[in-house]
Amino acid sequence: MNFKKLSSIFLTALMVLALSGPGQAQVKLEVKEHVLTNGMKILMIPKPGVPRVVCHIYYKVGSINERPGTTGLAHIHEHMMFKGTRIMGVTDFEADNALNRQIDDLMNKIYREKYWKKDGDQAKIAEWQKQVDELIKAEKKYIIKDDLWETYMKNGGTGLNASTSSEVTGYYVTLPSNKVELQMLLESDRMMNAYFREFYSEKDVIMEERRLSENQPGFYFNEQVNAAFYAASPYHWEVIGWMDDLKKVNKDDLIEFHDQYYVPNNAIAIYVGDVKPEAIISLAEKYFGAIPKAPDVEPIRTGEPPQYSEKRMYGQGPGMPSFQLWFHIPPDGDPDVPALNLLSSILSGETGRLNKSLVKEKDLAIRAMAMSRPQWYAGAFTFSIIPKLQAAAKPEEVEKAIWEEIDKIKKDGVMPEELQKAKNKTEAAFIRSLESPMFLASRIGRAELNRGWRSLLTDLEDIKKVTSDDIKKVANKYFDKDNSLVAIYSRGQAR
Repeated sequence: MNFKKLSSIFLTALMVLALSGPGQAQVKLEVKEHVLTNGMKILMIPKPGVPRVVCHIYYKVGSINERPGTTGLAHIHEHMMFKGTRIMGVTDFEADNALNRQIDDLMNKIYREKYWKKDGDQAKIAEWQKQVDELIKAEKKYIIKDDLWETYMKNGGTGLNASTSSEVTGYYVTLPSNKVELQMLLESDRMMNAYFREFYSEKDVIMEERRLSENQPGFYFNEQVNAAFYAASPYHWEVIGWMDDLKKVNKDDLIEFHDQYYVPNNAIAIYVGDVKPEAIISLAEKYFGAIPKAPDVEPIRTGEPPQYSEKRMYGQGPGMPSFQLWFHIPPDGDPDVPALNLLSSILSGETGRLNKSLVKEKDLAIRAMAMSRPQWYAGAFTFSIIPKLQAAAKPEEVEKAIWEEIDKIKKDGVMPEELQKAKNKTEAAFIRSLESPMFLASRIGRAELNRGWRSLLTDLEDIKKVTSDDIKKVANKYFDKDNSLVAIYSRGQAR
């Protein structure tokens, strides 16, 4: 194939990471890019040696792309993508499809009677449900259970998995080098020919998954804390979605969601390992290139508005008491983010400021940490404290101690050795993440969907430039009571 005639882009970039410290060598990593005419990007990182390839495909879609009424849909979709397609997971598609149409028609009747009316006819619902159950039993003879996994396993595949987050959905498998074509065949099939059989029974599985989470002490409280903090943006709900939405979401919702977001121009595929880029590109053109481009996906519209007054929440239950302090911070890519990330490192850990002060010196807590979470559209900086019950630590004492540490940083910044230690720790963690092909694929693939994978390099350089004055600046800018939410959970009877 003459790639010069393709209208796609084929680029090679060299990542050069200069490790700090005397005597340390540079780490070089070659990333090759190829863009198909339908907009799908292929990233390749050749690592000759072991004849295996980590194959990941990422879609720029997660729970933030849902809306009230369809929350949890991205996670449902992740599950359903393992239920087969028009050619996978079924022995007789036409017979299976005929049964599915009947199931869908009956379930639509049940939903309308059950959720559209205040007092639906329970007898009708029971009769329709009985018919659905009989059809589901009849369908089982056409279903090949775990067909995707069995196919991968028979061809040396390992680590078949998937994940859904607020912003990204990923599908993963590791294969022998000579089996990468199989991944492209199966993943292009899942993208183009997804067929959501067993939708309603799988939805029941997901609702049970949520019920198990609900049984964990403090789940409801933490879910409501998150919802109170994010007042408007779609970070307002958890990835698993609200139970009321899970009950009511239907297959038509899922099909519409799939057709909008699981398209080539909203996806990237990344291959790390013993790969020949020319061969990967040829295969990608053959399998993914045949899928038509869809309309471009619009970024989410509703951001998080400024918070103008302090929020406070109190809850009780059987779980471990906790104190949380949340602050709004800017999204990923903002110039203030490197300083905020380093500040969370300085505050956390065994030798961090919070542990020294609240755990060792004041004996108020058994655990104290901070976390900076600059997400794609909105961010949060959180302080999480587990008070020491033996010391009868009161929430007011814990809160006062945290603000004392914050005020010190606002006034004096941080010590040079603290800052350098945080920089070294951040850089070392980044370098370690590149040693594993799986984590390397994850870091680069996810970064590419947002600000491009090269942002990993520029972010590392920006970290190195942060000064104590930068730390003081962000502490004064964001750690304000009117920009905060306090959440206090104590042991007692749940309400």
